[in-house]
Amino acid sequence: MDVIRSLFARPIDRKIEEVIKVDQANEQAVLNELEEYVVTDSIKDHFTLIYDEIIDVSKSPREGIGVWVSGFFGSGKSSFAKILGYTVAAIPVCGRPASEIFKENVKDPKISGLLDIINQTLPTHAIIFDVSMDRGVKTASERITEIMYKALLRELGYGEDFDLAELEITLEGDGKLDEFCQRFEEKFGKPWRIRRKVGTGINEASAVLHDMDPETYPSADSYAKSLGKQGRADIDPNKLARRAFELAERRIPGKALIFIIDEVGQYVSRSVEKMLDLQAVVQAFGKEGKNRVEQKKAISPYWIVVTSQEKLNEIVDALDSKKIELARLQDRFRIPIDLKQSDISEITSKRVLDKNQEAKAKLEALFDANEGRLKTFCTLERTSRDVTLSKESFVNLYPYLPYQIDLCIDIVAGLRLKRGAHRHIGGSNRTIIKQAQEMMINPRTRLAEAPIGTLVTLDKVYELLYLGNLLPTETTAEIDKIPKSLPDNEMALKVAKAIALLESAKDLPRTPHDISVVLHPSVEADSIQKEVEEAIEALEKAQFIRDSDEGYKLLTVQEKNWDTERRKLEPKPAERNRIVREVIKEIFTDPKIRTYRYKNLRPFKMSLAIDGELVEQDGDVPLNLITSWYKEEAAERSKEARENSVARPEEIFWVTQFDDEIHRLIYELFRSKEMISTHERLASQGKLTPEEASCLAEEKVRRDKNHRTLRAKLSEALQAGTGFFRGVQHDGSSLGQSLQEIFHSLLDIVIPHLYPKLEMGIRPLKGDESEKFLTAANLNGLPPLFYDGEDGLCLVTKEGAKYVPNLSADICKEILSYLIKEYKYGNKVTGKMLETHFQGMGYGWDRDVIQLVLAVLLRGGAVEVTYQGRKYRNHTDPACRIPFTKVPAFRKASFAPREPIDLHTLADAARHYEEITGKEVDIEEGAIASAFKKLASQDKELLLPLVAKMKALDLPGAESMEAYLQTVEGILEMPPDDCVKTLAGEGKTYKELRSQALQLAEATSKENLEIIKNAGNAIKNIWPIVAERTDDEKLKEKAEELSSLLKSEAFYKSIVVIRPASDCIFEAYASLYDKIHQERTNIYDKAIQ
Repeated sequence: MDVIRSLFARPIDRKIEEVIKVDQANEQAVLNELEEYVVTDSIKDHFTLIYDEIIDVSKSPREGIGVWVSGFFGSGKSSFAKILGYTVAAIPVCGRPASEIFKENVKDPKISGLLDIINQTLPTHAIIFDVSMDRGVKTASERITEIMYKALLRELGYGEDFDLAELEITLEGDGKLDEFCQRFEEKFGKPWRIRRKVGTGINEASAVLHDMDPETYPSADSYAKSLGKQGRADIDPNKLARRAFELAERRIPGKALIFIIDEVGQYVSRSVEKMLDLQAVVQAFGKEGKNRVEQKKAISPYWIVVTSQEKLNEIVDALDSKKIELARLQDRFRIPIDLKQSDISEITSKRVLDKNQEAKAKLEALFDANEGRLKTFCTLERTSRDVTLSKESFVNLYPYLPYQIDLCIDIVAGLRLKRGAHRHIGGSNRTIIKQAQEMMINPRTRLAEAPIGTLVTLDKVYELLYLGNLLPTETTAEIDKIPKSLPDNEMALKVAKAIALLESAKDLPRTPHDISVVLHPSVEADSIQKEVEEAIEALEKAQFIRDSDEGYKLLTVQEKNWDTERRKLEPKPAERNRIVREVIKEIFTDPKIRTYRYKNLRPFKMSLAIDGELVEQDGDVPLNLITSWYKEEAAERSKEARENSVARPEEIFWVTQFDDEIHRLIYELFRSKEMISTHERLASQGKLTPEEASCLAEEKVRRDKNHRTLRAKLSEALQAGTGFFRGVQHDGSSLGQSLQEIFHSLLDIVIPHLYPKLEMGIRPLKGDESEKFLTAANLNGLPPLFYDGEDGLCLVTKEGAKYVPNLSADICKEILSYLIKEYKYGNKVTGKMLETHFQGMGYGWDRDVIQLVLAVLLRGGAVEVTYQGRKYRNHTDPACRIPFTKVPAFRKASFAPREPIDLHTLADAARHYEEITGKEVDIEEGAIASAFKKLASQDKELLLPLVAKMKALDLPGAESMEAYLQTVEGILEMPPDDCVKTLAGEGKTYKELRSQALQLAEATSKENLEIIKNAGNAIKNIWPIVAERTDDEKLKEKAEELSSLLKSEAFYKSIVVIRPASDCIFEAYASLYDKIHQERTNIYDKAIQ
């Protein structure tokens, strides 16, 4: 039998370092690293960038000499940094420069060329150490400055004690260090480089210094005592940078330095002070290096390369301190290197899972034969992860599937956080490379001995992590209980292990499907989802797992207690019904379901009652839901619904059946609500433990999930239901595929029966049509809606050459007949009543249409409007328009029927008006009344001064004109119908009186009044004198004629006769006067003589 071991190109059980140590001194181990290091395209780009920068900065120095290498645990950042240091410094490894070994591995001409330039022109010494493990780090509070100084001193051969190093540096500067070392060995019998590390080093050095220079050090303990007085030596970033250049020039002249410091991000991540210190160090080295290179005192600035699990900006953001300026730090660490997680698959395939040629052919054939099976049974659902599976990736990563590499990395990262450790603190951990090897050879998994076709499963990954002590204790304790609680259920144990690991991975719901995918045992195996679902059910019953918003999860002890308390809760029937009402009401709050636009005419909304209890009152079509909780009662409920639909023909009845899953969800939702309510009360009293608070938060998630699921299940049950309307059955399946389609199809059937007159009066209106109709001067320029035709209401009809309101239109008769009926019953009909009646069942008309029809009836004289105590019959009165333009006014106004004036009377009135004025008027009550009143108003203005003058002058006809004035004033007060009737019946008389008034007005001008006044004087005062003294018959006739004219009401017609007649009397009087006066004169003259 062919086993997986036979597939690999190299021995799968060879030694592979689990964790690369940057300061690894074993040359054979380093050689293996260099030879087996997998250089992906992106890693090549990173090396090329840094090598190129090292060369460029040596020619054009700058202060930014930091490299920040970031990557997740196991990404290879330590290997990258270590190889960078080894190759730049060309450190010998097993007799060959590391750079030469690396070039052979990479086989990249550009990298080779850059390394050759660096090694030949920029000789470099590498100082490589792990800051978290360096022996020079005494406490966690030490500054990077101090740690780097110790590493520098150690690497260059100085003592790591700052005081002793200061002594060595001073003696070396004076040229006395060799003498000191020789005297020390002679005095104490051991070399100084060994004795300086022990606690007596300072005292022994003090004694040697006394021997060398008794004048400066008068006693054997002079130096030792001086340290206590002066204070111990210290270091700061600027001094460190200077010392690095000075000491390197002494001990390794002509070489540059490169610091490779591992896990710096971890070391500084939680300390603002440490981060500021790191910034100061890189800044000091940058300035010092730039100055020295420019002054030709150094061949290159000194580089500082650090590694971190997080990017530089992420660490700065986490510190959240205004003291740290990200931009300045990024200037210091000019080269950010972030190792991609995507590279790890390629690295793993080449480093561990590399296949021989024969194996590749076998695996390709295996993939071809089972590609459909793999893509069906091994593809994760509901995730944004890359789940693509190609032949190449299958061959390269087998027995892993491509998605499993990233998943295993995420699981390890999540577990490290779950254990409560800070994300930067290391742990007993396995990289994916080592995990892949252990999966093959570890006794707990031994996949190398499995037949070809076997796949890596997550329960096996669990075993390796368990051995690596990475799993939380509470998790392993629960998993270990499963074999005892569920003996002989191997799948349950596997499922629990998979769930335990998947809880640490984001963006992967722990559904039965996904759990079966991560446990799929073999390329050729069929789906195991059914077995997984059975195992999940068993684990749930045993209270090891439960469903959550993100899928199944393991229960903690506290969660088990919570669940035990929860399961004791049982809803009463009233509580079950309340939950059902709430959820169904929520379903019907969706306007797409509850509201339907019938034939695009108007929207109809369903009111909702559930088992006889009104849930949503507002609606146009009553919907009664009848629930059947048990299968046995379904037939009885349907019979009840059919009978009710006959007894209540204006309502829809819908029967829905609940299954066991709906029952379970109702119980679950009830339990969640009760637990949340109880524990929220405890929380408000401060009595909730942290564990209970966590359970409460999860319970809210569970409540929301159960609520969503119940809503979906109830929607499905409603879709499968049956409707009854007027005794006729309508099955949901025949009406549509969705709840929206079903109820909309049902409304299509129901609405024509409930609203038979809908189409008579439903039209799209703007809302200002009523006002336009009432204010229109004539009715021949209105929108098409008013006339007969498509979409027209036929509210206006043509009468002769003119358009008049059509009171015979169907919609006008409908509303008018309702008004007459209510009026006969003695009911006052308000706009609100009309709105309610005609918007309701049978009609469904909009308020705007109702207002418009009432406006037509008003203008046509069929109704009168009462608003704010005033009655309106004339549509031309501006105040009558308010109820037609404002909704509150319309609802308060009342409407009453009137007996309309027949067309013959209207025509007579219009004819008389035309004869009186010479102008035409529309043959409608309002128009005629308005025009007649306007005429009467003008006549009143004429009559008032005329009557006053005639009465003052006692002119004949004054009484007649006064009576005419009273008629005019009466017309102005008349209602429109009486006004029209008066004009029709008395139009001829009115015309004559008006003509007389006009002539009188003209005859009573100032000049004519003077003539009349003179004529009256002539008859009353002059003529009696003349009459006694004249026998002139003609003059007597003139006087009689004048007297007769002045007494006639038609005197105004004889002004031309009155004037000469009165003149004749005055002339006769003057002649008589002259004659008598002359006779008297003659008598007096005669007497005198």
